[in-house]
Amino acid sequence: MEEMTLMSEQLNIQHSNEKVDKPSLLGIVTSPIETLERIKQQPKVLLPLIIVIIISSLAAYLSVLSVDYSIVEEELGAEGAAYVGAFTTVGALVSGIIGGLITLLISALILFAIVKIAGKQIRFKQMFSMTVFISLVTSIGTLLNAIILYFVGGGDITNQVFTSLNSIVGAEGALGSFLSSIEIFGIWGTILTAFGLHHVGQLSKGASWTISIVLFILGSLLLTLSGATQSLVGA
Repeated sequence: MEEMTLMSEQLNIQHSNEKVDKPSLLGIVTSPIETLERIKQQPKVLLPLIIVIIISSLAAYLSVLSVDYSIVEEELGAEGAAYVGAFTTVGALVSGIIGGLITLLISALILFAIVKIAGKQIRFKQMFSMTVFISLVTSIGTLLNAIILYFVGGGDITNQVFTSLNSIVGAEGALGSFLSSIEIFGIWGTILTAFGLHHVGQLSKGASWTISIVLFILGSLLLTLSGATQSLVGA
């Protein structure tokens, strides 16, 4: 009996001494499942969050630089156009930082609530860390589109998503917004969310995929509604 107790204590000590590797941002791209398992054991937030916010802010800044201010310059003059451009740039950077944080928090809260309703034991830090890591992929997609838009120039920024289905169709309004939502990096993020809900949130594969797809569809519908509203206002 004493030998069994001693062996059990040794196993517990050995298990507690096992070092869990920290998740890396690059890992969410190269080895997502392993990275998600690491997030579950050792969630990291601060540094990944800073990197994602920097990428998002840079994308917002490049998008603003792609705006054609010629019409503003005709109405307000060069000085007025410069003032509008500076104000827009500052606004884009602020929205990239604050808006990015709010979006990540809301997304993590929604996923956290879903997992908790399912009766799974999980900490918010785990779900927030997972959300931040996955957002790296979508942020890279946003930055890539902003870079392409910067060099191509002009056009409607709303529907200029070069990695989306709309880059082939070229539709406008509600249809353009809907097709723009069917985008490579967005789909990639949806797949990673399904993996995350399964490995971090401990949901079944079926439930994880169903939730991720439903959230993707809801996001597409919201973008479609936004595009339809803009079309009506501009009509």
